[in-house]
Amino acid sequence: MKTNYMPASIVLGIFFVIGMYIFGRHILDARKSAQYVSVKGLAEKEVKADQGSWIIGASHANNNIDLLKDNINDQLSKIREWLAQKGFDDSEVKVAELSMLENIYGQAQARYTANLQVSVSTTKVDLLDRSSGEVNQLIDRGVSLSGDRWLTRPRYFFTAINEIKPDLLAEATKAALRSAEEFAENSGAEVGGIKRASQGIISLIPSNRVNESEEFYRDKIARVVTSIDYYIE
Repeated sequence: MKTNYMPASIVLGIFFVIGMYIFGRHILDARKSAQYVSVKGLAEKEVKADQGSWIIGASHANNNIDLLKDNINDQLSKIREWLAQKGFDDSEVKVAELSMLENIYGQAQARYTANLQVSVSTTKVDLLDRSSGEVNQLIDRGVSLSGDRWLTRPRYFFTAINEIKPDLLAEATKAALRSAEEFAENSGAEVGGIKRASQGIISLIPSNRVNESEEFYRDKIARVVTSIDYYIE
């Protein structure tokens, strides 16, 4: 009985063709997986501060330390009285600083100087905003206001970030998907799955979008940007 053997060259040729086919498929799949688009999604939401703080500064200088004490205590009483009349509770008002210094320089106009800082911490942000705009009334009451604009400006804080975070991120993700779909449509392709995604932090900016710290503004904008890579098929 005669046995026919397939030549080794033919066998090797068959395996070579199969190998090249498999290799080609891998190359094609790799190229497809490399086709993706990077998009960003922006979401914004107007929010209002729920807490606020304010520093009212006053000072007095005198050569008589007893008169100095009486004057600065009188100013403290007037500030507290004014804040109470505005609608702030006693628990929201405290003395943040009270210092008395002796001036050792010969050119000083007075031997002693007293500095007072009264702090207000409250959830009544509308009242705080309104009252800070009427602080000149304290001058009419004999309070010697002091302090720079940075120190004495009210500050407003939004503390409910975690409450708005899920909706804000969902909106940003949808915005990113819309951008990817628009790109794919213009390219004659379709959007596939997500290759990579990164979530930005939620930041706050002033509602009027000025280039300044949001802490000085009661009304703010919460914003987040997500970066997502989508496969394109």
